[in-house]
Amino acid sequence: MLFFESKPTQFVGIDIGSGGIKLVELRGQNKRPYLYTYAFSDVDVPLRAARTDEERAAAVDATAQMIKDIAAGAKTTSNAAIASLPQRDVFSTIISIPHVEPKDFASTVAYEIEKLLPFPLVEAQLDTRKIEPLPSEVEQYKKIDRVFVTAARKKVIQLYSEIFTKAGFKLQAIETETFAAIRALLGTDPAPTIIIDMGKLYTSFTYVVRTVPIVDVVIETGGDKLNAVLARAWNKEVSEIEDMKIELFEQMTDATTDPAIDAILQPVFIPIIKEIELVLNTARHGASAALTRPDKIILTGGAARCPGLARKIETQFSVKTYAGDPWARVVAPSGLKPVLDRIGPRFTIAIGLAQRLISGGQ
Repeated sequence: MLFFESKPTQFVGIDIGSGGIKLVELRGQNKRPYLYTYAFSDVDVPLRAARTDEERAAAVDATAQMIKDIAAGAKTTSNAAIASLPQRDVFSTIISIPHVEPKDFASTVAYEIEKLLPFPLVEAQLDTRKIEPLPSEVEQYKKIDRVFVTAARKKVIQLYSEIFTKAGFKLQAIETETFAAIRALLGTDPAPTIIIDMGKLYTSFTYVVRTVPIVDVVIETGGDKLNAVLARAWNKEVSEIEDMKIELFEQMTDATTDPAIDAILQPVFIPIIKEIELVLNTARHGASAALTRPDKIILTGGAARCPGLARKIETQFSVKTYAGDPWARVVAPSGLKPVLDRIGPRFTIAIGLAQRLISGGQ
């Protein structure tokens, strides 16, 4: 979405999430990413808690200092960073435009998207990607291009630039969390896939076809709700739950059947199942009528470690469902594998960001 000229060989992906900051530094060698260092903080980030422009401006220094401290702890060596924008700061949609000459493409997209934007076009930074038709759609889209358009306010991008400059980094690119997750979990895999990413406050559902998100929605169900559900069931304070939850998740595999845990987690499972149904219906009847079902469903974030969730989804929809491995395309010391496997779900976006300029992705 936003580029600056430079030719570094190491990149730091920094995911500023609601529940903390995740950082990964990768070194590029022969277009392959090698792990250099990583770090995270579970402290709530002032920027993500802010709701107004005034609150965001006030959070700049504190957020920059958090990034600076985490980078120092990780002993990063590169100052070339890639950041992500949360979905709440991004407008995205799929539009159809007639085939035009390359020189007219940008102006045609701008003309069409201006009708849909919730803010003035002059305030927007646009990122566009053509959606290649499926084999069954070639005739239907012979004279039309479908374009996935992402728009962010320029002032939000400027805010991030200020934060990273104060943290000692040179911002190379900014992109949505969605594209970072797709890169880390799918690479160039074109198969229809649903990615479910559970964060602290929200869970996102992204239907991806040929690495382009054709449906991307968010619901207010996340790790905090999961903690609240467990706190009520176990008669504990929410502040006591995190360590108990981690222990439970590490003891159980998705093949483990525990009716008591399944019953406790129904308030988390039910809205996720309902949202998958809505995403599938949207894909069938709106974004791409030729789609019937995804090849797979990949879980990441808190959802990846939620016992029984993958099994429940797979049973409900008869679609292979599993926890994604964002480290799969990263070369790392074999001795770190147990640790990386354990923390992987929370690092998906940061890994995808750091991979962006190494893999040549967009």
